[in-house]
Amino acid sequence: MLMATISIASAKGGCGKTTLAIVLGAVLAEQGYVTRLLDCDLNQHASAFGAKNSLERLDVRPSVDEHNVLAELRSAEKEAEITLIDLPGGSSTLALKALQRSNFVLVPCQASLPDVRDAMKTIAQVDDAQDLARSPIARSLIWSRVLPGFESRAAKHVRMSAEETGSPIFSSALMERAAFREMHITGTAPTSNSPISAAAHNARAIADELVLRLSQLAENVA
Repeated sequence: MLMATISIASAKGGCGKTTLAIVLGAVLAEQGYVTRLLDCDLNQHASAFGAKNSLERLDVRPSVDEHNVLAELRSAEKEAEITLIDLPGGSSTLALKALQRSNFVLVPCQASLPDVRDAMKTIAQVDDAQDLARSPIARSLIWSRVLPGFESRAAKHVRMSAEETGSPIFSSALMERAAFREMHITGTAPTSNSPISAAAHNARAIADELVLRLSQLAENVA
């Protein structure tokens, strides 16, 4: 049985953390995983999605902060197979607590040099949490809000710069799709209401890659 806690973190706001969190939460629940999403972001957009969503295996917990995050994590670790943590931007006690309890950290990053610099700050936070936890914490960048079609010269330069840092990068990217914006209105993911769409294919590819990486981590521990 696959059991894991995944933080979705970035020092920068507006990079797609919450979109990634609800996409993964919905797809993993549809795939049969008992999934809990802890909404730690001040805007509480994941909680608004959760209030509209009807998936039995997806439980979105609102208003998680530095005071109750450990209690919420203990509960999730007992009751869920996959726990996703939608963290607020920046560095905080909340983030440090969540990162230390994570098996994997996903860092969404747009294809701009300032975003890559902020992503590296987040990776440094993961390193700090790893040092405090005295246990390895796997992590990976994931390109977010990527426009479909031709990759610009600037975007290619940014991508190559990120690869040179040596940080792992997901093969799948979170594309810029209207269907992902509409999830906040409908409370459903494109994998439910439009299962053969490009957005649904994108969502499943990200979730499948995450499950693969988590399975590889579990095998290495075993």
